[in-house]
Amino acid sequence: MKRKDRENLEFLKETLKPLSNESTPDNISTNSIVSLVADKEQTGIKKRKKRRIRTLSTVAAALVIAIGLGVYIDYANSPKIKQMPDMIAEAEIPLSGNTEQTIVDYFTTLRAEYEKARVENFFTNFGDLKYSAAVEDGLVLNESADDGEAEAPQSAATGGTDAHGTTNVQVKGIDEDDILKNDGRYLYILSDRSLKIVDTQSMKLLSDTRISFTENLIDPSGIYIYGDKLAVIGTSWQKEVKTHALLFDISDKAKPEITYEFSQDGSFFSSRLVDGRIILLSQYSVNCYDLELKNGYAVYEDIAPSIRINGEESTLEAPMITILPQENHYSETYTVMTVIELDSQKAISKTSAVLGSGHEVYCTSENLYIITQRYDNENRFINQSSTVTVIYRFSLENGIITANGKGEVAGRILNQFSIDEKGDYIRIATTLTESNQIAVLDKNLKQVAKIDGIAPGETIQSVRYIGDYGYVVTFRQTDPLFVIDFKDMKNPKIVGELKIPGFSSYLHPFNGYLVGIGTDGDADGATDGLKISLFDISDPTSPQEIDRFIVDHAYVNSLHKTVMDCSHKNILGFIFTDYNTGKANFCTLRIKEGKIEHIGTYTNSLESESHESKRYDAAGNEYIFYYDSAATDTSSIMRGTYIGDTLYTVSRTRICSYPLEGGKLIDRVDY
Repeated sequence: MKRKDRENLEFLKETLKPLSNESTPDNISTNSIVSLVADKEQTGIKKRKKRRIRTLSTVAAALVIAIGLGVYIDYANSPKIKQMPDMIAEAEIPLSGNTEQTIVDYFTTLRAEYEKARVENFFTNFGDLKYSAAVEDGLVLNESADDGEAEAPQSAATGGTDAHGTTNVQVKGIDEDDILKNDGRYLYILSDRSLKIVDTQSMKLLSDTRISFTENLIDPSGIYIYGDKLAVIGTSWQKEVKTHALLFDISDKAKPEITYEFSQDGSFFSSRLVDGRIILLSQYSVNCYDLELKNGYAVYEDIAPSIRINGEESTLEAPMITILPQENHYSETYTVMTVIELDSQKAISKTSAVLGSGHEVYCTSENLYIITQRYDNENRFINQSSTVTVIYRFSLENGIITANGKGEVAGRILNQFSIDEKGDYIRIATTLTESNQIAVLDKNLKQVAKIDGIAPGETIQSVRYIGDYGYVVTFRQTDPLFVIDFKDMKNPKIVGELKIPGFSSYLHPFNGYLVGIGTDGDADGATDGLKISLFDISDPTSPQEIDRFIVDHAYVNSLHKTVMDCSHKNILGFIFTDYNTGKANFCTLRIKEGKIEHIGTYTNSLESESHESKRYDAAGNEYIFYYDSAATDTSSIMRGTYIGDTLYTVSRTRICSYPLEGGKLIDRVDY
């Protein structure tokens, strides 16, 4: 025997030593195995074709797994289904109207994949031994179902009249949840897990309601106002992660009353308010790694999401679960989708779910789009840099969410503003590994056109679609603003380009102009401070930056909901954070006749009176800055809004009011 082989035998002895005990059968005892291997190494006897031994390390690894007493695999209850059923694997359209058996088979297969992955990871610890070699050698057990496999268990399916601010949304008429809502007289604020209602006429706090769901404390994400109904959306993390919707009757602002309690499995993903209906989305993941099986199959109640309505819990029925085509990238995560009717006398909810997670949501009055990303690689356990954006479309007809389309494009999107529906077409901007592209999909979500190779080496920083045109900002050293003409959706083309220092992380249409909110920079790509750019886009072939407003040593919050649009008075407001103080301030600008005029910068004060000082912007223009010399982080502003001619700045502990056109503090409300 060669020296290397003797060393391998010693290694095998040491490896198997911990497994030897009185209960180990003689034929697989350490001594028997080592003798057998040594004998076969000396005589050159080969096993049958599917059981031949290539290396001693292969045998050692396989035996450790086979005799591991369930440390990695419970062979007595191994998944009975190893490959996704053909009906699912070959699906090209979403599979709806499923049975419990279909969902059970789906998750049993995923459990088998995780089992396989654990084996693969274990073999990796034995140097150059690979899982594929072990399979070829026939050393991985239960690669196919046993003869006479057991049957799968069957489970039982069990205001005001003044002009006022609103949440800045992507699509007109489609509301988005936010921590502040304004009905023209009352302000509704989420702060420190409480709902606060403030009367702006008397500047009084009318009510302060702790947000909880039965025994669980909720982390609120946002609210909606619909007539005398208010909905609080949030997530609870006790025991199990659940997304909640609490409906309040706010006809008496001093005593909001809960009228409807709803929860669904999973963490909050997104929501919209469309035509009196709240669309509530959460993402619920099944722990396939430790999923318990019964007779080799998953148990339906363990893998299906559940909902709770006014304390009564139920498991979602299988026909309400849709399996999205995954192309060998199967997801263990549900997107749970509920429509809550607010127009009815009594709230009515309809829940469905799809097997597939999402990254972003885009919504119109007729369609809901869930956008996700996958790596363009067949191995679902290995992440590659090549990314594909997958778009799933759901109809919202009659308040019922129905999957009706799937498409995909190369690259990854930036955020919800990357996608837009125009007529029967979808336009979408993505960043690829080396460049960027704009793609157009038809009503069947099939790609009909694209512009690729845009700005090589740069990444998309912001996107906005306005009518027949799209505007895309990329960045590496300078800020190219591209204008794309979509008049012919099957032949889009770049018609204009502008390069300036810095970049815009959010683009906002404003009275015929395009406002870029983002970061200032120089020609070398260095960035410092925030910049508001005013673009003249009247000539698509020649966009121009006609004015700018810069604040040094500050950065802007690019969340679109922090922007206040008061376009009828030519006033735009936004939040920025000062690097020196770490406080979030609110700034208002007047944008008129191609010029930006700074009105004021505000921070909520802890003193009885705010101070003012004269300051100068980067262009040397004087302006008034209202500040508090004893402020703490509680004075950081979360939102700004307006009613009539009054500006309201909202922080965690108070609301301050100022003249909208600029001026000193009028009043405040302390929570």
